[in-house]
Amino acid sequence: MPIKTINLSELDSQPSEVQEAIAFYAAHSILPIQFSSAERERHYKVLERAGYIEKLNGPKSVVGA
Repeated sequence: MPIKTINLSELDSQPSEVQEAIAFYAAHSILPIQFSSAERERHYKVLERAGYIEKLNGPKSVVGA
């Protein structure tokens, strides 16, 4: 699936959960605030379902480790 781009001037036309996820990651990138991994995962999944980011791959096994 191709990744969509975010046009912030059109953010108001996005569903509220997408708006919240974008705001979460914007705040997370500029403010010294701690967030739980569950919060990050919840917002990541919203953006993933909306097509803004790629699905994360699970941990890769290391052969011979």
